[in-house]
Amino acid sequence: MWRGIASAGALVLLLLLCGPALLGAAWSNAGTLALRDGLLAQAGLTPGTYPVYKVLGENPAMPRAIQSLRRAIALNEDSFSARWALGRAALAMGDAETAASILEPLMGKVGRNPLLYYDVLIALSHGGRPEGVVALYESASPLQRTRAISDTVALAYLDLATRRPGDKETGGRGEVGQWLEGARRMRPGDLYVNYRLWKQAQEAGDVEAMAAYGEILAYFPLEAIHPTDERLLDYVAGTIPGLLEEGLWSREKALNVVSFLVWQREGAAGVERLLEQLIARYPTEPDWPFYLAECYHRRGGLVQAEAVYRQVLAMDPEYAQAYLRLGMLYEGRAEGRTWTP
Repeated sequence: MWRGIASAGALVLLLLLCGPALLGAAWSNAGTLALRDGLLAQAGLTPGTYPVYKVLGENPAMPRAIQSLRRAIALNEDSFSARWALGRAALAMGDAETAASILEPLMGKVGRNPLLYYDVLIALSHGGRPEGVVALYESASPLQRTRAISDTVALAYLDLATRRPGDKETGGRGEVGQWLEGARRMRPGDLYVNYRLWKQAQEAGDVEAMAAYGEILAYFPLEAIHPTDERLLDYVAGTIPGLLEEGLWSREKALNVVSFLVWQREGAAGVERLLEQLIARYPTEPDWPFYLAECYHRRGGLVQAEAVYRQVLAMDPEYAQAYLRLGMLYEGRAEGRTWTP
């Protein structure tokens, strides 16, 4: 009898001690499953999609997932799985600052988990903390440096470099030079970095360095204009007009690159800014506004596209591609569909 009472007492004590942990684990599992369901419900997303930043709009699964995960953390603040899942949920909804604060306690574990490493990088990067991105990378190198990680870290170096315009030292001695060299290690063929270094060599009269950087700018890799992180295109946009003016690129090369960007990255704000810069610099050339119209067209901005196509034809009444695009636009409108090239 006493043995039974003792066993029952031990069981009650065990439940009292482990109850919060067990309940926390249950909430964590429920929240993680709701997050997974919410992600898989989005068109085009698969379990292997990375990164998952700002991929969810209005999704009924997300409030339930977040509530469950917050309950799990309230019961067990040290729950690795619940905290990571909650951070991923914040990333998926585009709240990088919240994600960074949630994931910060897990920083000591990123070296052993490449997916967590990238989640933290993305949270710090989109949360406007380039110093944090660089500090994480320099203190804990990833198990495998993927293109996505390289682009994220390179962007942080570039953001730091452009925040310090007063530093005039070159050759890697000044702080700006160090950030630029850091970006170049991540992206050896980066247009912005190599153009900046070419300009520095030009100012220093270093013909040999100018030739080396000029060759990279002329024979750049595809990732220089097709990065994994769209924000890098902002730097590309500010570089291409200079390459054209300095004679480092021919007009034909610039047109080919712009055409590629319009067809592959039409949604990027940097592409639109690039075209606006080229139109301002070369106001009599119809090719640049044509590509701007095509950019609008591919985004579904048919009213804007039509207006700019008409501007192209006002500049050059024989611009055949503008007539073709207008015809396609009108055909789609007559049939009640939205067509993009």
